[in-house]
Amino acid sequence: MLKLKVSSFIKLLSIFLILQSCTPMNKITYLNDSELGEWDVSPIPPKHHLEIGDILMVKVISRNEESNDLFNLETKNNSSSSTLTSANLYLNGFTVSQEGTIDIPNVGEVFVLNQTLEEAESTILKKSEEFLINPFVIVKLANFQFTILGEINTPGNYPVYKEGLTIYDAIAMAGGINDYGNLTKIKIIRSNKNKKQIYHLDLTSSDILNSNFFYLRNNDLIYIQPLKFKGFKKSQSQLLFSSLTTFAVLFNVYLKFSE
Repeated sequence: MLKLKVSSFIKLLSIFLILQSCTPMNKITYLNDSELGEWDVSPIPPKHHLEIGDILMVKVISRNEESNDLFNLETKNNSSSSTLTSANLYLNGFTVSQEGTIDIPNVGEVFVLNQTLEEAESTILKKSEEFLINPFVIVKLANFQFTILGEINTPGNYPVYKEGLTIYDAIAMAGGINDYGNLTKIKIIRSNKNKKQIYHLDLTSSDILNSNFFYLRNNDLIYIQPLKFKGFKKSQSQLLFSSLTTFAVLFNVYLKFSE
C-alpha cells in the first residue's frame, strides 16, 4: 500500500515538473493575433533627425576635380583603397558638435542639428554654392548602429549600412531570441531629442507592425527580458528530477529488502 502511494506521488510530482517547465506557445511565437491578408505598414522608414554626436559622410562634388579634393577629406585614391570600417568612418566623417554644427574643409561650420539628411544636404549645398558653380552634395549617416542584449543568441553592438532596418532584421542579425527570451516583454531604450526614453514592446502582437518601433532608429538599445521561470528551468528542474530519480531508486531498493 505504501509503495503504491509513493509511486503515485512520484508520478504526480513528475507531471507537475513537466508542466511547470513548459512555456505557453503565445509567449514564444511572433505575431500571434495576425491574420492572413494585408497590413497597413508604411514602406518608408521614419526620417532620422540629426543629433549631437552623429557622424556624417559628406561629399561635395563639382565638375572641377581639383576643387573636389579641396572640399573633401578623402582623395579619390585613398577613398577607393580604404575599407569600410567603423574606425574609417569615424576618422573621415564629420561629427555633429555640441553646438549642432559640422566643420567642412574650405566651407566652414554648417548648422545641421535636428535636420533630416535631406535638409542637411540642402543646407550644405547652399553653403557650397558660395565657393563652387553648380555643386552636388551627398550626405549619409555613417554611425547608424543598434545594441541588443539579454536573451539573444549573439548579443552585441551592430553597425548597419542600410536604411529601413526593422526590429526583426535586428533580431535576425543577432542570431534570434533564445529559448528563455520573453517575446511579450521587450525593452527599447531610444534617444528622442538627445534624451533617452524606455519603451515596452510585445513582439507576439501584430500591433508592432504599425508602431513607431517596427523600424529601428540610430543607437536604439534592445533588451530581451527572460521568462519568469528561466532560473527554475535551467537549474531547479534538473536538480529536482535528479533528486527524484535517486529517491525512487533508493526507495525501491528499500522495499525490496524489507519484504
